[in-house]
Amino acid sequence: MERRDFLKLASMAGLGVVAAGALSRDAAAAGPYSGPLWIHLHASGGWDPTSLCDPKGAMSEEEQGTREAMNRSYLNAEIGAAGNIRYAPVGAIPEFFKKHYSKLLVINGIDTETNSHDAGVRNTWCGTLREGKPGFAALVAGVHGGALPMGFISNGGYDTTANVVAVTRVPDTGLFQRLAYPNVIDPSAERREGYHTEATMTRILEARQARHAARLDQQRLPHVKQAMSTLFTSRVGQNELKQLIEYLPAEFERASLRRQAQVALAAYRAGICVSANLTAGGFDTHGNHDDNHIARLGELCDGIDFLLTAAEEQGIADRVVLVVGSDFGRTPGYNEGNGKDHWNITSMMLAGPGIQGNRVIGATDERHNPLEVDPVTLQPKEGGVRIKPGHVHKALRKLAGIADDPLAQRFPLSEEEDLPIFG
Repeated sequence: MERRDFLKLASMAGLGVVAAGALSRDAAAAGPYSGPLWIHLHASGGWDPTSLCDPKGAMSEEEQGTREAMNRSYLNAEIGAAGNIRYAPVGAIPEFFKKHYSKLLVINGIDTETNSHDAGVRNTWCGTLREGKPGFAALVAGVHGGALPMGFISNGGYDTTANVVAVTRVPDTGLFQRLAYPNVIDPSAERREGYHTEATMTRILEARQARHAARLDQQRLPHVKQAMSTLFTSRVGQNELKQLIEYLPAEFERASLRRQAQVALAAYRAGICVSANLTAGGFDTHGNHDDNHIARLGELCDGIDFLLTAAEEQGIADRVVLVVGSDFGRTPGYNEGNGKDHWNITSMMLAGPGIQGNRVIGATDERHNPLEVDPVTLQPKEGGVRIKPGHVHKALRKLAGIADDPLAQRFPLSEEEDLPIFG
């Protein structure tokens, strides 16, 4: 593979994505990463918690056929429960909660304060409606591993970084071997033949390093030097990619969420990844809500089940933190097209070390309006606090040990209350 072809592929993979501003501290580059893996799973389009973890069925069979029904697929009397978690009795959702309820923390009644997709996604994943702020996945990667070759992986969702870390946008998985072995004619062949000898490749690398050092010496601005160094690292980072390939499965799953999970877990086990965005689309169901949305929720639950199960099988379940959320919720009742429109009240689900499972925080009334909670007990209380994404993010920053880090303090959250979401 010619050098320009390798750089083209690196660009496609996002391995050369470097922001113009300052990146995270050089200390983050020391050694393979061994802290928790932070995974954000985004249900793109605005999911319906009343068909998942905050169930609201029709009051009667008569109401079930009307537009005012909260859900036409089931009655309130049919709502199921696994431990302390209540769930909608539709599709694959009952089996999912029966299997994983002991690991899950459900937060209901979260007010995103918007019906806009862009603003909702931003608020859910960075804790503020203000533009240009880094998502938690980017922030935690910037603090704990900003110089790693794949410190922050993104398959979509909210991946604004505010220059705290470079983002790796994962390509088609078939490119990984070609990126990792640019001197091999066909990396998939049983017998690998190179374009150049190892001695020649060593001389090429030495020449590139010397040229990089010379150009770096000509620069005076620290942020330019950091950007140049990160770009150079991404261009010669085949060793890290070879490590990644060692942990990738022989065959990838067909379902998109499963493939995304496989890459994230492999990158983490290789010691080169701190956080990852996974994403599943199709939740903006303004028409034919029941037919389309419940199937998408089933696929989402399948992806979560695969991730949690794979982490257990690989012996890293105690180091994987999962946060699942969406733009916002869906309206109580249906529109003329049998769909549901945008609703600012939503839910989130979390699991992982430091997160007590079989627990529900927050609540909504029968029309999916949020109930205020006591800021100490988190029990519903009139005159208490309305839960917002910023409260969740304050708790996440504390859980990750980055709340007092100078990098995180550059992006303060406006919520005054410290809700004991994780105990």
